[in-house]
Amino acid sequence: MFVHPNQQGKGVAQQAIRQVEGLFVDAISWELATIKEEVRNCYLYEKLGFERTGVERSLNEHATLVYYKKEMAQN
Repeated sequence: MFVHPNQQGKGVAQQAIRQVEGLFVDAISWELATIKEEVRNCYLYEKLGFERTGVERSLNEHATLVYYKKEMAQN
């Protein structure tokens, strides 16, 4: 997902993620990967309840993928 720089910081990404989660209420968990060096991305996902799995993968000297998982409450 990408949010245009003019729209960043306005809750657009949070709203989009929550809407997608709402479409799949039976999901047991959600997993994603993002660039570790993109601190704002990491903050966003952690704010939404995602936790780092501890798995990281170096892409190059400037970018490392960090993996997240969010367990969903079961009804």
